[in-house]
Amino acid sequence: MYIPASGYEAAYQRISTGSLLVFASSDADSVCALRILTTLLKRDSIGHKVIPVESYRDIKKTTDTLSPQVKSLVFLNCGAMVDIQDLVELGDLVVLVIDSHRPFNLYNVFWNEQVLCFDDGDVEKHTELRRAFEDIEFGSDSENEEDEDEDEEQQQQQQGPKRSASDGDSRKRRKRTDMDPEEFISAQRRRAERRDERTQNQALIQAYYTQGAYHGRSCALTTLALAEQLGIAPTPDLVWWAAVGATSQFVMQHIDSSGYMMVVEQMRDLVRRVSPTAPARATSRSARATARAMPTANAAQSSQGELDSQLNVAARPQSDAFSPYLDLIPEDEDEGYLRAKDAGLLTSSRSIAQRRELSESPELKFPLLRHWSLGEAMQNSAFVATRLATWSSKGRARLDLLLAKLGLSQLEAREPFLHLAPELKAQLHRRIGEIGADYDMSDAHFPGFVRYFGWRKSTVSADDMVLALHALLQSKGFFAAYDALAQYGVLHKGIAEAMGLQKTVVGLGISMLERQVVKTLRAFRLAISDTPVMPFALRQLALFLMQTLRERSSRAHTRLPFVIAAPSSEEDKLVVLGVTPMDYVGASVGKATYAGESRNHFGLVFESVAGDLGIDVAMGFFDSSMLVIGRSDMSAFIDRLRRRL
Repeated sequence: MYIPASGYEAAYQRISTGSLLVFASSDADSVCALRILTTLLKRDSIGHKVIPVESYRDIKKTTDTLSPQVKSLVFLNCGAMVDIQDLVELGDLVVLVIDSHRPFNLYNVFWNEQVLCFDDGDVEKHTELRRAFEDIEFGSDSENEEDEDEDEEQQQQQQGPKRSASDGDSRKRRKRTDMDPEEFISAQRRRAERRDERTQNQALIQAYYTQGAYHGRSCALTTLALAEQLGIAPTPDLVWWAAVGATSQFVMQHIDSSGYMMVVEQMRDLVRRVSPTAPARATSRSARATARAMPTANAAQSSQGELDSQLNVAARPQSDAFSPYLDLIPEDEDEGYLRAKDAGLLTSSRSIAQRRELSESPELKFPLLRHWSLGEAMQNSAFVATRLATWSSKGRARLDLLLAKLGLSQLEAREPFLHLAPELKAQLHRRIGEIGADYDMSDAHFPGFVRYFGWRKSTVSADDMVLALHALLQSKGFFAAYDALAQYGVLHKGIAEAMGLQKTVVGLGISMLERQVVKTLRAFRLAISDTPVMPFALRQLALFLMQTLRERSSRAHTRLPFVIAAPSSEEDKLVVLGVTPMDYVGASVGKATYAGESRNHFGLVFESVAGDLGIDVAMGFFDSSMLVIGRSDMSAFIDRLRRRL
């Protein structure tokens, strides 16, 4: 059954007894939601075990040998799209499903009261869908009953009259046969109306399932809403984890810009409650206008740059430049920190962190900007590469010219952004706003959130955190990503991994464009990479290629979806992923709250094509548009896919 927002607390209370098993999908949103959930479970002394999973096969392996001591299951960012009863022998189990994947399997939300699906309003508004489902599953089928009666009557006439306990029913049948013409016509009309109604209900259910995949509210945001219902006051950690989880949907383009702005509005008040700060001081009229349009808190970052300049940090040789990751040295062993403290240039990193721990911040679509130079951030930005075509010499020249117009010398463009002069940082957003349109980059800004860790540690934005978590998930595993949300030492390793991964994705994408690997077919574009790419990076690569070619295509091809394949970690297997632009609208049953009208139909098509060919495929990362297929089956799969779309 579906649980509206007002019922989260009551649903949670049903898992408060006995042992609990948590299936957590291996993605950033799920990791953040798990952090919030385990905070609640520990507070309430609920024994639990966490099992990271990447597919429904992983879940089935565990549920087939489930201990009788387990009384409750929780599915984080998985479970919504399949019938839970196909995965678990329910018995007396209580199952909580907190998942952003849509559409729901209707048996989960309208059938079994042991399966509790947290709804974000998506199901609640589908009153006609619920009526149709209940009519099909629970309503009487009068047409079939009457047909059965007619068959029994014909059979009885052939066998001769029989005296039995069913004589009463026989009399009813004779009475119906002997009814007057008007009554007979009325009965036939009712039967036709009933048949039409059932056909319409079946069509409505079919339309819901075939509308394509999309995403609802972030799993982390839903878990935070549960915490609030339980009376837990928001803390910087809880709010930060929710912000990162929600931002992951925007980074991976699971929700549209309108949906993301809803998230920003929801998070804004919470951020201010847990970390009240004053907006950063604007240095000019236009900068003040930017601050009003997009409140920021870069003051801590500017103070850091000011402090660096007073300590002559920027004057050091590049090879000996201050590294933000030396912050792992304890304060009492950091000579630079102690000199600055003795000089009265700061109070303590701890007090700074407490005073300005979370903040809204205007962000640029230059990933990991705070952790490398501005030049590197722009060179390794899929957004910049798409708009400037930096794989060409002309595009690279335009990037150099853009940096010059931003007021940066080549040396400053290569300098770690952390040490860039405060006045250059302050004018960066304003200058990009002024000249961005000349480079097709007027939409380079987006509102975001940042977390401060004191002047000795790098400020981290929510979108950079997402990239770090995905990098750790792919290189070091689920629990490394889980630890990174609470341990800065693990986080900085994730940031380093993310920087390397970002370079790989953009570099591979540029190489594929130069080699013209992408083929434009009638209904979609296709690219097959010879280089193994992990699933999250594969999606980033597909989005980069799709958006780049979209910007440089004729109008007829701008909205073509994209299919990409790359070698899997399994021998002789390929990972196949289908992505669609956010404005790719199919026949839907309504506008989703967070994803709008955008739908991804590849999951349904992939499943149908695989079924036609009789080949074995596996869904990847609970994403119906990602599957693992045998390399030998790929040619036939693509050929059938071309004919199907």
